[in-house]
Amino acid sequence: MRTFSDEEREQIREQLIQTGQELVLTYGPTKTTVKDITDPVGIAKPTFYQFFDAKADLYLVILERESRTFIENVHDALDGVEDPQKGLERLFWCYVEFGEENPFIQQLVIEGNYQDIIGDGSWDTLDDIQQEMWSELIPLIEDLQERCNGPLTEMDLLTINGLMSASLGWLMVHKAEYKQYEAELEMIDEGYYEHIQETMISVLANGLTSPV
Repeated sequence: MRTFSDEEREQIREQLIQTGQELVLTYGPTKTTVKDITDPVGIAKPTFYQFFDAKADLYLVILERESRTFIENVHDALDGVEDPQKGLERLFWCYVEFGEENPFIQQLVIEGNYQDIIGDGSWDTLDDIQQEMWSELIPLIEDLQERCNGPLTEMDLLTINGLMSASLGWLMVHKAEYKQYEAELEMIDEGYYEHIQETMISVLANGLTSPV
């Protein structure tokens, strides 16, 4: 079996990650094979397993990177924000952008391809990635909690996450239906989806941070 220098390994691994991400977004996780990923990189299919145990492990690396970008965006969005309502709104918008503007997350979450992408043996790793992502968010959310007198103050992270996924996440999943309503129903104007989304974020942030 061919051996590689550390520099070659790093370069090939990065090429595999980039190629895998491009192919998943183009053809989907099921139709993308290991050979599809290795051919453009110029290595044999068996060599793939010197770098990853399975396709799912490559996909999880991509997810981890996207999650880090999300966290960085949240940090940037909340930097210098004093008003807890505005801070919570910005957190919600980062969540929406992560779901709507990231093609890989669209495949994984919005289109419901968790099982195809992750497979059967990598759920512990997925859980670790999610735990790490939320551990980065905890100090930011705690800071918002300390600066408001609303219901947010007493909420645990799991409840806040559930509120986001049950409201904003649910809306994203059904975006195509809202766009269809705009196209087919005269009573609904263009931009209805965006209006509902903006209103939901504003109402949630206000309700969670305003004194009861």
